[in-house]
Amino acid sequence: MTGPIGRFWRRLHIGRNPLARTSDRVEAALLLVVVLGLLVAVPLALFTGSRTYGGQLAVSEQQRTSRHLVTATLLEDAPAPVPATEGAFSTSSTAGVHATWTYNGGEPKTGIVAADPGATAGSTVPVWINEAGDPAPAPISSTDAATTGVLAGIFAWLVAALVLTATYWITRFVLDRRRAARWEAEWATLGDRWARS
Repeated sequence: MTGPIGRFWRRLHIGRNPLARTSDRVEAALLLVVVLGLLVAVPLALFTGSRTYGGQLAVSEQQRTSRHLVTATLLEDAPAPVPATEGAFSTSSTAGVHATWTYNGGEPKTGIVAADPGATAGSTVPVWINEAGDPAPAPISSTDAATTGVLAGIFAWLVAALVLTATYWITRFVLDRRRAARWEAEWATLGDRWARS
């Protein structure tokens, strides 16, 4: 076996090589633990992502029972888009304007809602409100819950990979330092013998 895979296999599988030092065998064993750890981290990451997704769906359901979508009527014109630079307009897609809506069986409520820039007074916009009738963010969608679950699973696996990889490289650094010190001491001993002979 040649190439990166061959080098990786030789580093992982020292076998009965008589030239292999104890530190080489420790490094090979640790590399095997890292590889197995990365494989074990996959189902753990899937579990984390699944739990996060389920939690987000529960929050979404709770939000959907406590928030309602109503239609608000604008009381003023929304500001027109403002040029950010010459020939380009601001990327802001909404503006805060005063509006009125009803909730709880017809009680009127007034507040600031998001509207498209340039919307005129009297036009209507959909607004999510909480049980007190105040504007609230839209409930978490199933797509958002799925995205959060996937990201949580990926993040969990990446954290495990980072910890395992860092442990391997730190240990390898320490082993390399010890091997270099031992090699230097052996060369010094041989140099003294050669100088005396």
